[in-house]
Amino acid sequence: MVASADSANKTWFSFAIGYGYGKKARIALYRTDPSWDPPRYLKGLPIIDNRDELVAFYRIEEAEWSILQKRSVSRAAILEMGISFHADSLAHCVEEGDLKAVELFLKAGFHPNSRDTHGVPLICLATRRKHKAVVELLLEFGASIDLQSEDRGYSPLMDAVFVGSLELVELFLSRGACVDLASKDGQTALVIAVGRNDEAMARLLLENGADAGATDKLGFSARKYAELFHNSLMLSLFESHNS
Repeated sequence: MVASADSANKTWFSFAIGYGYGKKARIALYRTDPSWDPPRYLKGLPIIDNRDELVAFYRIEEAEWSILQKRSVSRAAILEMGISFHADSLAHCVEEGDLKAVELFLKAGFHPNSRDTHGVPLICLATRRKHKAVVELLLEFGASIDLQSEDRGYSPLMDAVFVGSLELVELFLSRGACVDLASKDGQTALVIAVGRNDEAMARLLLENGADAGATDKLGFSARKYAELFHNSLMLSLFESHNS
């Protein structure tokens, strides 16, 4: 709105401002006289005094409009696919490995760190189903690599070890996942690997700094579990790693 002391007193001006507020339009005032102090009902609006400020204002508006437009297009595409536009649907698409739908949800504005109704992060849901492409997509959109689920307290790395996906474990470690995070029962990824009797997984974790002496809530470490299970291969691995 081009504004001045004279125009601000006109009925049409206050009507236009009120109409804009009603439509939730983004309004700014281009002040023809920099010394003019707008009345109180205009105080919250951006004030522009010259061409450079106007250009900067529109550039910001264009960028924000572009984001909203992309979200709108993505939402329409999701609905055209017959998928409901809500968080439960996104979680379901992640579990099903529907890469296209998940990407549309993320482009429509859903946060990559969202969780399902049980408090399980999307990246953990994808990991539990071994959907590597979905995991990579979530990471691309900024998903936190060390999020822990609310059901058992597993991180994506722990879930990858639990389902036996060496490929995903390698991916998470290459992206800087914390190797010694503990679950709700205090178990680390290495303890889980020992429990699965997965020597290759345990070796990879040790090579990336896993602590074989970290104890869970029962007071057992990965090494202690290997001794308890009489797992000579694991014990040999721990010994060779220490040496």
